[in-house]
Parts: sequence; C-alpha cells; structure tokens
Amino acid sequence: MIKLHFLNIFFAAAGALFAANESAQRPGISATESTPLVRRGATVPWVEYQAETGETNGEILAPDRTFGTIAAESTGRSAVKLKQAGQYLQFKTTAAANSVVVRFVIPDSHCGAGLQATLSLYVDHVFRRKINLTSKYAWAYGGEEKTSNDPELGGAHHFYDEARALVGDIPAGATVKLQKDADDRADYDVIDLVDLEQVAPPKTKPAGYLSIEDCGAVSGSEQDSGDAIQACIKQAKAAKQGVWIPVGNFYSERRAFDVSEVTIQGAGMWYSTLRGQFARFNCKGSNCRFADFAILGETICRDDKSPEDGFCGQAGTGSRLENIWVEHTKVGFWVSGGTTGLVVTGGRFRNVFADGINFCNGTSDSVVENSHFRNTGDDALASWSPKKDPVNTGNVFRFNTIQVPWRANGLAIYGGKDNRIENNLCDDVVTYPGILIAHSFESNPFQGTTVVQHNSLIRAGGPMFRAEHGALKIDADQGEIRGLVVSDLLIDGATFTGIELRGRYPITEAVFDHVQIVRTGAQGIYIKSDLAGDAAFSSTNISDSGKEALFYDASKALFKLKLGEGNHGMEVRLPTPR
Repeated sequence: MIKLHFLNIFFAAAGALFAANESAQRPGISATESTPLVRRGATVPWVEYQAETGETNGEILAPDRTFGTIAAESTGRSAVKLKQAGQYLQFKTTAAANSVVVRFVIPDSHCGAGLQATLSLYVDHVFRRKINLTSKYAWAYGGEEKTSNDPELGGAHHFYDEARALVGDIPAGATVKLQKDADDRADYDVIDLVDLEQVAPPKTKPAGYLSIEDCGAVSGSEQDSGDAIQACIKQAKAAKQGVWIPVGNFYSERRAFDVSEVTIQGAGMWYSTLRGQFARFNCKGSNCRFADFAILGETICRDDKSPEDGFCGQAGTGSRLENIWVEHTKVGFWVSGGTTGLVVTGGRFRNVFADGINFCNGTSDSVVENSHFRNTGDDALASWSPKKDPVNTGNVFRFNTIQVPWRANGLAIYGGKDNRIENNLCDDVVTYPGILIAHSFESNPFQGTTVVQHNSLIRAGGPMFRAEHGALKIDADQGEIRGLVVSDLLIDGATFTGIELRGRYPITEAVFDHVQIVRTGAQGIYIKSDLAGDAAFSSTNISDSGKEALFYDASKALFKLKLGEGNHGMEVRLPTPR
C-alpha cells in the first residue's frame, strides 16, 4: 500500500475543522484566521501516493541528495524506474477519484527539444487509457550556473515534469497501475508520485458574463485566439461585465492580455485552459480578478530578459487569484509595486523555471495562502523589497505546501517591514534553504518584526554555489537583520545544518522559541564566525545531529548567545580562542 503524503496525515485532527471553515467561506485574508495554528501546509482536494512505497517490479531509486541526480529532485528523495515492457507501479486507492497527475521523468532528445512517449493506466487490471508524456519542458543543462536547453553544456538537472488527465471514475479501494507496455516507447520512465483527485463537474457561465467564444476565440485547435480574448476583456470592462472562459483549450501565440477592473472566470482549472507562448496576463491596475482556469505555457528554458510569466504587473488594490493552475511559464506571478491587498488562494504553481510567486517593488499587505507549489526553478514564494522601491510591508505567506524547488528556496524574505511566513510545509529543497531570511539582492533594511512561525521544513537545505545551506538560513550579507521571531518550527532531516546564522553585518533581536531540530546531516545550529549581534533560544530541542548540536563559532565579544529555559540537547561548542 502506498503511503499518503505527509501533508495529508500531519495534524489530521485539525483537518475536519478547516474543511468546515472552507465550506462556509472560500479561503481569503480573513477566512483562515480561525484555523488551528498547529496545521501546516495547504488543504488539498487530492490524495498523493508516493511511488517508492507502492508495489512494483521496477527499480526503486536509492535515496540521494546529490545535485544532478533524479533521486535528489524526487519527493522523499526516491522514485521508481520502469525500464522494460511489463514493469509497473501499482497501489490501492484510499478515496474515489476521476483524475490523475503523474510526476515523471523520461529521457530528453539529443538536441534538447524533448521526446514524446506514453505510459499505460490500468484500473483494477483493466486498461483505462494512455497517459501522454513529454520531456519538452524538462531537462535543463549547465549545472548550478545555468538553466539552459543545450545538452552539450552537460550538468543536467530539472528532470521532472507532470502529466494530468481526466480518466473516468476510479473507486475507493481500486488497484491503480501504471505500466510500461510494449508500445510505450520511452527508454525508461521514472515515476515519483501520483495524485488522484475527484474533480467536480465544470462550472456554468455566470449571468452577465461575456464568453470569449462570443468574441471569436476558438477551442480545440491551435488557432490563435489572443486578439479575440483581448477584445473580449476590453468589451467586458467597458460594459462592466465579467469574462467567461468556457470548457476547452484556447491558444495565444502572439500577445499577452492586459487586464484591470475586470474578472476573468473559468469553468474550472481542469476544464478551462489557456495555452501557448503568450498565455499570460499583465495586471495594469486594480481589481484584476482571476478564478478557475489553467495556464499551460510554452517556456522551455530560463531567460530573464523574456517576460514569460503567467501573471505579472502592478495589481493595484482589490486583485485576486483563486483556484488558478500555472505550469510551464518562467514565473507563476511576478507582483510589482503599487500592489496592495492582493490575495492568491487555492493556486497550483508547478514546473516553472523561476519563482512561483514573487512580491516585489513595494508590494504590501498581500497574502498567498492555501496554495501548492512544486518543482519551481527559483523561490517558490518570495517577498523581495529592493532599495530603489517602496518597502514591502505586511505580506503573509501562510498555509502553503511547497515540494522540491529545484533551485533556490522554498520561502524567502529579502528585506522589508513586518512580513510573515506562517503555517507552511516545505519538503525536499534540492539546493538551498527551506526558508531564507536575507538582507541581500540590494534589499531595503529589515524593519518592524519579521515573523516565521508554525512551519515545517522536511529534508531542506542543499548544496549550491560551493556552499552547504542550512534548512533555515538567516543571512545578514548586505545589512543588519533586526527584529526576527522564529517560533514553533520543525526541521526534520536537513541535508546539512538545521539553522544557520551568518553575515558580514549583525543579526540583532533574534528570538527562537519552541524549535525542534532532528536528524540533521551536519550541525543542529551553526552560528558562523563572522557574525555580530545577539539571539535568544528557548524551548529548543536538538537530537540526532550529524555533527555538533550547537556550534557557536562567532566571537563571544561580538555575538551574544542567550540560552533561556526549556532547551534540550543544546550542548554548546564554543569557538576556539582568537
């Protein structure tokens, strides 16, 4: 029997209460404030089945955290490889479903353009359908330094992509099998996980909404509908109507869509899909509202000079993304200055080449919650406050689940005032910290209180740019970090250090309370030698460290370590005399 993913069993007692809250009100800025604080991660409508715990006659990849290996980019750091016809992975379902998401690897082509393949789905040993796979959007090259699509560079990474399909009814207790049949022609198929979800029927068009088909958009072909969709947005805004995206696939290959003061509504993220190189929205003012559709882009490498973001721009006030699915873009949503009160909820941001969501340039009082991020090529969630812009203030990332960001961090705050990271679950960060608090990238100073509370970091931290990054890293690289509160934090299985404090500038007024650090690859807590300032630890428990539980390498004259009550396993290794 395949085990359920950690987020589906962690603090299960809180799930019923949160479900009741959701049935009364969709998640919003105030909807989750009564949610039990012990719960971490998003409440999701699918059950996740880990491949390596299923029944298979294929090869189970041994756990590995070496950059550039498939296992290192797998959830749980292991997966199943099918190499010959007749090899399979199967499991019994614990809930009814009618859709499938398969996270997979197949080989790239020699030129980097990707290959097409299939995998066979069986339900109760009866063939159901082929699952279409492609490596077009996977496989990057250039090692740590680059995210190129040129195999000649070597240094392969970013192996995974996902396939999704509505597959008909799958009862609870059924045997679901993915099998490599004779006509499934990839040299091998690696399966990391399978998500099974009971998808509701499509929504119907609300009264007073203008359908993009009425404006000339055509579904079911690769005919470009970009001009028709933009014309529909303009017409709906003038008439104070909403825009309806019906069931279907609509392509935009020549233009992105400019939006303000209008709602774009779909029939559901499994039904209404915008595809193509220009399937993206530019928020040009307030009340950019989007709900219940998917963007499946065409990005195949990272080019920071190309604006290949699912959503971007200054969203003013009153903007909202709800139940939006974004894949194969550079960024999910790059939020610019002049944005206040943005809400992102119920989103799925996966297989992007840079950030999932970045609050930048003075974005303030905004929230991302109850959303799911997987396989991002930069920070899954970041609040970045550059010096040249107004200060990011009062942003919150809460109740989100983050899996295998393959480059950069799970969550990050770069400067700003009174920003918060709360109730998140972050698993399997390949190269960087699970959470990074950093005065870097020419950020504004830290002001007020930065809060990190009720988070879990599982198998986080990794090797990048000749450094071994801690699961939680506090880095005063370009300026002082003042006023940090870290509480109710679980760090389990960090690749290297659990908590790393470092910087050329001081870290001051830092408070750590109720922190549990278990099974680290290196130190439990590492206070680097160049650090000044002060930090207080209470109710902190460290066990099964690969090296010292607490390695205090900073000068006692420059950095004051305050050990309060309730600490366990924190034997201090003091610095050698200087």
